[in-house]
This record gives sequence, C-alpha cells and structure tokens, in this order.
Amino acid sequence: MPNISDILTDSANRAPESAALLHGGVTLSHRDLDAQVWRAAAWLLRQGVARGEVVASSCRSELSSFVIAMALARIGASALTLSLAEPRTLRVATARRCAARRLVTDTREADDAGLEPMLIASGQFEGGAPVPDPGVRDDDPLAPWLVIIGSGSTGAPKRIDLSHRASFERNEKYRRALGLGSSDRGLCAAPFDFTATKQRFIEILSAGGSMAFWDRDRHDLIGACAADGVSVLHANVIYLERLLETIGPDASNVLAGLRVLRVSASTVPPKLRERLVRQLTPNTYVVYGTNEFGIVSLADPREAIEYPQSVGKAVEGVSVEVVDPRGRVLPVGAVGLVRIRGPGMVERYVGDELASARAFREGWFYPGDLAALTGSGSILFRGRADQMMILDGINIYPAEIEQAMLEHPAIADAAAVPISSSVHQDIPVCAVSLREGAHAGEAELMEFARERLGVRRPRRIVVVPRIPRSTAQGKLQRDELMQLLGAALGIPARITPRG
Repeated sequence: MPNISDILTDSANRAPESAALLHGGVTLSHRDLDAQVWRAAAWLLRQGVARGEVVASSCRSELSSFVIAMALARIGASALTLSLAEPRTLRVATARRCAARRLVTDTREADDAGLEPMLIASGQFEGGAPVPDPGVRDDDPLAPWLVIIGSGSTGAPKRIDLSHRASFERNEKYRRALGLGSSDRGLCAAPFDFTATKQRFIEILSAGGSMAFWDRDRHDLIGACAADGVSVLHANVIYLERLLETIGPDASNVLAGLRVLRVSASTVPPKLRERLVRQLTPNTYVVYGTNEFGIVSLADPREAIEYPQSVGKAVEGVSVEVVDPRGRVLPVGAVGLVRIRGPGMVERYVGDELASARAFREGWFYPGDLAALTGSGSILFRGRADQMMILDGINIYPAEIEQAMLEHPAIADAAAVPISSSVHQDIPVCAVSLREGAHAGEAELMEFARERLGVRRPRRIVVVPRIPRSTAQGKLQRDELMQLLGAALGIPARITPRG
C-alpha cells in the first residue's frame, strides 16, 4: 500500500528546487519540505511514537501542523487535530474518543487535553543533520493517516478514518477534475485545523504545485492572493460573503489572476454565484463533496450560473444515482435520495454501527442529501433529507446540541432548530425548558454549550415554558416551536426549507 507522504518525496525528486510552500514570506522548496518531514518522522520515532498510534496535534504554526501530520503519516501513525480554538472539555473528549495518548504542540500555552505533551521548537526540523534514514517510512501503512471527527446525526460525533489509499484516490479525482499542475499555486481560506484544508494541500503538492499559507496578520484574502500569485483559491461561502462586503457592489473581476475559484462546503445561492462570477472571477467552480467520499461533482462556470441549483456532473470515476427510500432508481427530474460510489470512499464510521448501516449500503454511500438528475447528468441539489444544519460550512446535527444541553442539571428538555441566514446558511438556535424549581440564565447555558460543543454550539439559547411535542410520540412540533422562538428573538417564525 502506498504512503501518502510519498507525494512529497516524488515531487522533491521531480523538481527539488521548485516552490512547495509559502509561509510568512519564506518559500520552502519541495526538497526542503520533504527533508523536514523526514526529520520530523525520525524525531517522532525517537519520542516513542509507534506505528498505528493516534497522535494529537495542536500547533499555532500551520507549517508545523502540516509537517507533523505528514511525518505521522510517514511512520504509519495517525494524525488527529485538536484545535487550540476549541474548549478544553471538547479537546479532552475528542482525544479520549480516539484513544490518543500524546500531543504534539509548538506552544507551552496550549492545554495538554489530558495527554502527554511533546513540545517542538520553531524551526526544529529545518536544516542541520542530513536527511534521516528512509527506513523510518512505513511502506505498508495499515492505520489511517488522518482521523476526522465530525458531527453525528445520533448526537454522538462521527469518527472517519481516512486511509492512505483513499487519500491517493481523492487526489487523483480532484487533480483530473480541475486540471491541477505544477504551475498552480493554491491557497485555502479555511485554517489548517480543518480536514478539507489538509486535503487541498496534498492535492496540489501531489501535482507538483505549491500552496500558500494565508497570513491573516499581513493580508486580507484578496491581498494574499495577489502577494503570493495564487491561481487556485479554495473558499467556502462565509469567507466569500465577507470578501464581497469589503469590495462593494461595483467592483469587477477583483481576483482576475485566478485560474480557479473553488467554492464548496455549503449551498451556494444563485445570487451569490452571480456576484462571484461578476465581481471576483468568471472562473468560479462549485464543488459538491463529503468527508466520507471526497469530491463528488463539479459545476463549471457556465453551469454554475445557468443552472443555479446544480452542483455539476459527477467527476470521472464517480457514479451518482437518485433513489427512493427503498433504493429504487428514480427517473430523470424526480427528487429523491442521493447515493454515490467510486474511488476515495471510506467504508464506515468507526464505533457507530447504526450510522454506518444507514449511510453505507451495498457499496453505496448515502450522504443524506436530496437531489434530482437532469437528462445530461447534472445534479440539482434540493437540500438535506434530515435536519442537519450547515453553519459556515460546518455540519451540525440538532441531536448533538440537544444531547449536550440535556447534560445540564437544570434542563428538562431541549430542541435545536436552524434559523435561515443569507450569509451563514443555518444559524443553530436551541430552545430549552427547565426542571421545576430550577434556574439558569442564557449566559450560563451558552457557556455550558461552548465548553461541550465548541464551534457546533447554538448561537442563541431560549428558555421556554415547554418544548411543544405531540402527545402520542413526543415528536417535535416545529411550527409551534418556531412561533415561540420568533416571539422571543423578534424574527419571522419560519424554518430553513428542507428539501
């Protein structure tokens, strides 16, 4: 089985002096980057890290995060990112769920999340001793190189283990879809803590291109693209909405240097598509993909505008069908459940057999989305089949919020719903009812939620006398709840449309 870190060695052999990474005004060549990963891999082994071990990482330097992630892959260990932006309670729970014992960090200020810390210094893997013995490389890695923790529909977070092979397959899908090459220079707007950002880095590096880290202290997004000569920009809706706010409605072709503006992670409304093409770049592509599968489809600039609900056609090697709840293929134009299969797909959710059985069936992955297919194979996205929310590209399930809030001793019942937003897509709001005689204010409950949910917390919590449910099955009466929330928050009483 190939090792995903081999992409660095291959690029170093093909074009050793060409740029691989741009970080803080410094350019790192493919040869130097590969050498740093070799040194980091040897250091990890000297610290006692074993092949197959899950090792957590919390670094302020995104370059250090990347080098450590690739070094762990090189020795056959698995990388788990614990974001420093997340509260300690969540960091500890994630580490325990993944059986991590060690934490690699470049700052003494980071909490250890209950793990054995391994501190690295700035520039520790630069220059110095010759490149370590290639024997540190695991030439048949059985463990995943990346452990991904996402939201779960049952309330428990989903664990996705991304193997070396699946990541190689995703790289090939994406390289072919966008024609990535050695002349491309990429930038991803999302921080390196995000799984998608890691994928974007290895995709372009595997093509022999280079990636720029976005130094938010030196440049805005437009300035960063100009300063680093970016040709491929990856951004989700929230970053692009903010960017459009800064340039004004009369600006035109602001990102003229881009060959590709790749938009993904949440629904791209028709008006936003039109503004992106007119004000930023006509080379705007809409991508549909998932953590479980990688890229599924791609809408080129023409299709992105002419068919506002289209997320494009399936990329090479991927099959997409629209089916009814019994798995029967529906005719062209009919709305049903999306199912996909092809290279790069994981096989299950680790430790969640119920969710796995629901999502992975007979070689197909069911992402829980609704769509219709056109006669030419375009996928017309119709929303979620469940009640998952998407806030700024982050998947959030109501059950996850509700179960966390029900751990508070004062809360008797909880219900989370999305409030529609033209900028953020869904804003999670949680209604709670308190136990008799209990008292808890919104500030206290918000802090409780933040500690347990981090970025997946509700943005408002409203205490109501009771959560409206049917008397027969206890099913949430969503319209009645929205009336209560609308009155409390002073907003229209409507729910984000669902399929």
